[in-house]
Amino acid sequence: MADERGGVRFPEVDGRRSSSRTGADIVADSLAGVDAELAAQVRAASDWRRRYLEFFAASTRASARAKDSVAIAEQGLQAAWDRMVYRAADGTETSLATWFRETPDPAPAALGTERIDGTDTALTRLEVPYHGETLHGVALERQLREWVRRGVVEPGFAEAVQHVLDAPELLSLPGHEVVLVGAGAEIGPLECLLRWGAHVVAIDVPGERVWDRIRGLASAGTLTFPVDATSGASGVDVGAQVAELSGWLTARLRDDAVPVLAGHAYADGATHVEITVAADVLAHTLTTARPDAVLAYLHTPTDSFLVPADAVAQARDRGRSRRWNGPAHRAAAVATGRRLFQPAYEETYVDDTGRTWGLSDTLVDIQGPNYALAKRVQRWRAVAANHAGRRVSSTVAPASWTRSVTKNRMLAAAYAGAGLFGVEIFRPETARALAAAKLVADTFRPQAPADAHPESVFCDAAHGGLWRQPFEPRSALTVAALLGGPKTLLKRAR
Repeated sequence: MADERGGVRFPEVDGRRSSSRTGADIVADSLAGVDAELAAQVRAASDWRRRYLEFFAASTRASARAKDSVAIAEQGLQAAWDRMVYRAADGTETSLATWFRETPDPAPAALGTERIDGTDTALTRLEVPYHGETLHGVALERQLREWVRRGVVEPGFAEAVQHVLDAPELLSLPGHEVVLVGAGAEIGPLECLLRWGAHVVAIDVPGERVWDRIRGLASAGTLTFPVDATSGASGVDVGAQVAELSGWLTARLRDDAVPVLAGHAYADGATHVEITVAADVLAHTLTTARPDAVLAYLHTPTDSFLVPADAVAQARDRGRSRRWNGPAHRAAAVATGRRLFQPAYEETYVDDTGRTWGLSDTLVDIQGPNYALAKRVQRWRAVAANHAGRRVSSTVAPASWTRSVTKNRMLAAAYAGAGLFGVEIFRPETARALAAAKLVADTFRPQAPADAHPESVFCDAAHGGLWRQPFEPRSALTVAALLGGPKTLLKRAR
C-alpha cells in the first residue's frame, strides 16, 4: 500500500519517493557558486549512498572561507525548502517553499493545550551525574578542567558550563520559555529543565509510552504541550501537522517570555529528514514572529567539522608520541597501506582572515545519508541564523551510550573500544546534564563577535576526544570495533 502520510515529504522521483536523489540534489544546490566541480560531482552521483561521506566532508572543507560557509548554509536551506514537498489532506503536493509562501497563517483549532505545574522544589545548583557520583561545585570544576586537559571537551564548552556554575540563578531560564521539538529525546534537556524550574513546551509524537514518561518526570517548572482538540490525546506529529503546530505555537507566544526553540526530534530513515525540515519551518516561523527568539541544536560528534588550530596541534603532537602512536600502530599502518591509523590532519585549510582550520571527518556510514542530511540541515540553520544576528545555541554533544547506539552492534563495539584512542563515551545522564547547562549558558552569555568565522558556532564542543586524537577516526574505527566487540558481547550476555 502506498504511503499516504501528509505534511512535509520527500518528492516523488520516477514514481517513488526518493530520498537519495533529492538528498544529493539538495547538497549539490548548496554548493552552487561555491565549488562548481564538487556540485557537479554530487549531482551526477549514481551511488549517493556509498559516496555521501566524501561529499559531506568536502562540503565542510569548502566552508573554510567565511562567505562560502554562509552561502552553503543559506543555499542548502533554500534547496531543502524548494525540493521537499508539502502533501495536503486532499493528496495534492507542492514545494514546501511554495506552500509556505501561499498558505494563509493556519489556525491552531485542531490543537488544544494542556498544562502541568510542577510541585517539586527547584534544584538551584548545577549537578552532573558521572561514574556513580553527582558532581557539583568544586568537584565539577575540577572535572571540567580534567576533560579539557585530556582533550575530551573544548575549552569553550567548559567555559559555558562554568558560566552556569557561577550563576545558578540562570538554571530556570528566567524570562524565557523553551519549546522542545522531540522533547522525549534521550539526551534532550527536558528532564533537567523541569528540575531546574523552567517553563517548557514539549512537542513529541503521540503515544502512551512517550507521554507517560514525559508526564511522570519530576518537575519544579511548568510543562505545556499540545493535545488533539477532539480526542484530547497528547502529542503531535511535527512532520504531518507542521501547519497546525505553527499556528498553535505563534498563537501562544508570550510578551513576557523569549521563546527558545530546541530541535531534538529523531526518526529512522527518510522520516528523519522530513521531520527535521518541518522543524526548520517552525524555526523560520518563530524567528519571524519573534526576532529575539533563540534557536538551539544538538549536533552529533560523528559528523565532519572544521576544528581550530589548537585541536590540530594537539592531535599532531599525540601522533608523534610513542604513548599514543607506538610501534604496533605504525606497523599496522604500513601493513595496510595506511588504511589503518592514518594520521589526523595531514592537511589544514586557511580561511579569509588567515586563520588555520583542520577537518575532523568522523562521519560513519552506519548512520546513513538521511541522518547526515538531517543533521546538516540543522547546522545550516545554525550558521544562517547566527550570521543574521540571531542568538543560537549550537552544541556538539558527546558520543553517548544512547539506545540508538546500543542497538547497533558495529557502532556499540566501536564505542566500547574508543577509550583506547583517547575518546570518552558518556552515559546519557551525564551528556544530558552537560548539554542542558550549555543551552542555558548560550541563552544568556555574550555572543561571539560579528567577525567570528561562521563555523566557529560549532567550536565550543564536547566531542569526547574525537577532534584531538592522533588518527583519522575512520582509520581507527575498525580496530576499535574489534577490540570493543568482546566487551559488548559480555554486556549483552549479562
